[in-house]
Parts: sequence; C-alpha cells; structure tokens
Amino acid sequence: MVNKYLRNILYLIPTRDWSTKERFAFRDIELAKKNGYNVYLCTYEDSFLATLARELEIEIIPFKEHFLNRVMMFHKHFPLSQVTKRMRIDIVHCYDFNLLLSLSFQLKTANLTALIVTQDHIIDKPLQRFWYRPIISRIDSLILANKNLSQDSLGNLGLPRKKIEYFGLGLKSELVPDAGVFALNFDLYKDYFLAGTYVSPTLKDLTILTPLLSALKVLNEKNPGGNKSKLIFISAVEFQSLEILPDVMRLIQEHELQEDVLFVTTKNIVGVISHLDLWISNGALELIEDFAISALVNEVPAIMIRNFCTKDLIEEYEGVGETYKLYDARELRDKWEMIILGNAIFKEKTKLYKYFIEREHSYNGYKTQLLRLYSRATQRRAILFRKK
Repeated sequence: MVNKYLRNILYLIPTRDWSTKERFAFRDIELAKKNGYNVYLCTYEDSFLATLARELEIEIIPFKEHFLNRVMMFHKHFPLSQVTKRMRIDIVHCYDFNLLLSLSFQLKTANLTALIVTQDHIIDKPLQRFWYRPIISRIDSLILANKNLSQDSLGNLGLPRKKIEYFGLGLKSELVPDAGVFALNFDLYKDYFLAGTYVSPTLKDLTILTPLLSALKVLNEKNPGGNKSKLIFISAVEFQSLEILPDVMRLIQEHELQEDVLFVTTKNIVGVISHLDLWISNGALELIEDFAISALVNEVPAIMIRNFCTKDLIEEYEGVGETYKLYDARELRDKWEMIILGNAIFKEKTKLYKYFIEREHSYNGYKTQLLRLYSRATQRRAILFRKK
C-alpha cells in the first residue's frame, strides 16, 4: 500500500544486463524501499533487475525506447507524463546518461522534483559544448560509482564540485555461507587452485571468455606450483537460458577442458567468491567490477581488466592483484601463474589492505550518505521554489 505522505522515487535504468551498474541500482532501490520511500522502477519488464524488484513488491513501469533523433547522442526518451499523472514524483534517479536530454527538458518546469544521476563511465567530450550546459545544470546531484571519474566529471560536465558525490560501492559485509549451501561441493576441489569469473545474462561476445580458457589450458599443462587450476563460471541466472551457452560448451570441448571448467548458478555470488583462490574480471565495459572489490574484501586476490581505474587501485593497494589487457590470453596466463606461485604473498597483501578497502566501500557509510542526499536534494528544491 502506498503512503502518500512519503517521498516518491522513480528509478530509471533501461537494461537487461546484470553488471555492476545494475547491482548498484538495485542496492539503492532496496535501500530506499527499506527506509519507507514509495519506490517505482522503470526498466525492461523481462530484465533480471525487474525480477528482483518484483520480489520486493516494487511496481515496474515498462520501458519502451522512443527515439528523439537518431543522429543525436542523447537518443533515448521516457515520457514522465505516464508516471506523473498518477503520482507526484519527488526524486528521479537515473543510471543512463542517454536519457539525460529527455529528462532535463521534461523536468524543466517540475521545480520540486530533484534529478539525481549515477555515473559509471567516462563522459563524452561533446558534453563540453555550450548547448548542453542547460541540460547538465538541471542535475541536482551526480553520484560517482568510481572516484577516478571525479576529474572527468568536473572537466567534461562543468558541474560545481558541491554537486558531485562519491560514497564508494556500498558493499555489504555478510557472513560467509558454508560451502555446503552451494550446488558445487568445494571440499572436492581443495587440492586445486580455484579461479572464478562472472558470466553476465546478456553476454554475447565469446571472445571475452576465450582468453580465460586458453590460459587455463596452458597453465594445467605447465602445472605451476604442483596444483592444477579449475575455472568456475558463475551466473545469477540458469546457464541453460544463456544464448551463448552452446558456443561456450563447444569452446570448452575444443580446448579439452571438460573436467576443468565448472558451472555455478546462484544469486549469492559473493558467497562463492569467498571460497575461491582467485577472481578474474571479464566485463569489457566496467571500469572496476564490484565483484573484484568483494573478492579483495574476502581476502581473495583479483585479476582485473587494465584501465586507468584498475591501475590506480593496484598502485594504491599494491600486491592485492594484477591487471591484464582484455583479450590477451598470454598476459592473463602469466598473471594467473604469478598469483599461483606467489599465492601466500598475495593473500597476505589482501589481508593487510582489507580494512582500508572495506572502509572505503562500506555499506553503512553509503546508506547514510545516500539517504542524506535524497533528503537534502528535496529540501533544497522546496526552499528554492517554495510558493511565496
């Protein structure tokens, strides 16, 4: 039942993926719901995010793409009128920059509605052009999913620093579940070096997984450290529902790795990570994967795709992991072997830096600051545009 006296928040994230951005959004949605907000989610009806939101009894508003102009960079459009006819929206929280043009124009006269945007990628340079400035100025707060995006946001968006926020990833520190709760019996593989990677529900590029299998094959032929490796593909959805599964199975067979690749389906992916010896990121579009940070918090070394964010992370917390160039099987194999041979040192480093990583990405700290931000944004608009 909707409480009309509480704040109404509309979350906009048109996606079918389940990557760091979607998990970021779901954490915000769940947090707002638990703290009494009336929450509405606009996304694709058949997305994994929509499935989880329905379990929280959150109303789903189906997203259908409308193109304003196929030439323009900001092309997506969502008509807010279909929502505002039914209720007054106090906060619009958007996770897709392609909707910014549409939202800014529609909210131009909605002075009491705050616009909050979460940024998880580099801002395109054309945003520096003067005709985008009125659009950008409509943003009340910009939440950065990565602290390395701060200078990029200041330079390319032109927002004042007071509008830019970074709270960390807000990772929950939960009790590690016993290995017996998973379909995979980890006790059977205690003599192996277990490496895990996440398989997205929308993964269609087989070349992302090919380097992992190639590296695994060579490593098990070399047998460094006297222990063979097992690679665990982890998914939040059933593998049978993935279009790419037949191609993955064919590739595994070509590499003769039928006994060395395992499959685990679970929503508690962090629970599986806690039983691994190594985490490998493969998301081409993610600057830093939240599962990689969760691995470090659970004292599991990580190999991440090299970019300016992961390089900065490894420099700040030296020895907790390595980076590799995406699609480079040889480099991935060398870094994988390096962690196998120096496993004790890498484990010690992750244990040493665990406190600092946990503190930066604390869920409690994130929760407090996000709720404070929501309250501050609505109060500021009420004061600025209150009726005389």
